[in-house]
Amino acid sequence: MSPRQGPHISALLLAACETMLDLAVDPLALEADADGVRLLAVMKDHALRTRSRGPYTPEDLPPEAVEMVRWVALRLSQRPERPACTIEGGGVWPALLVELPQSRVTVRYMVPEAAPRVYQSDPGDLTLSGDLRIMLKYTAESLRLAGDPPVTLRLGYEDDPRYGEFTEHVVQRFRDTIPPVLAVLAMDRSRCSRKQRAAHDAALRRTALGGQGLEPLGRTGFTARMGWACLRDTGG
Repeated sequence: MSPRQGPHISALLLAACETMLDLAVDPLALEADADGVRLLAVMKDHALRTRSRGPYTPEDLPPEAVEMVRWVALRLSQRPERPACTIEGGGVWPALLVELPQSRVTVRYMVPEAAPRVYQSDPGDLTLSGDLRIMLKYTAESLRLAGDPPVTLRLGYEDDPRYGEFTEHVVQRFRDTIPPVLAVLAMDRSRCSRKQRAAHDAALRRTALGGQGLEPLGRTGFTARMGWACLRDTGG
């Protein structure tokens, strides 16, 4: 691999998984392509004990973001790669951009008021984020085996069509532990050749976990589900 190329997308996805684990990120959004992986997350509760509103100045930085800088530095202190943190205070609400330049992973932390209205797991509930990391690793391995074809990924959350099935025989007090949504990784393979698609299809089947099916979707698409995470390409 040429030094100019940088890491393949499979390596970028694995780096994103490591970052999600190290920083306990439950992503509200995720985008991945050859340039890197971009994650969106809400600031941690401990940083939100002090709330503020802009505008901010270099002499009057938002305490939420400053606290998050300290927390991120502590969580990543064992890594050889040092994060670059930029406090974004140009608007009413503060944000923090954490960049890992070698891994090509960025995390933008927002306050709840500025974050998109998507499902958020309760603190300490690792069901959704854990399944998402498993799906990302599965996707990364399939892409690696297929020669890292040119794909992009985007994360979204959808109502889980099997939610009623999963909760039907669960007592009420435990139903809150079952996410009502599915974390869907939408894959775009429109830039892939027919040969690359075929190689990736074969890799997806080869790396499928026990009990996991790869179902066709349209003429050239597919869908694969693991727990509460799904990889989908509509083939459009």
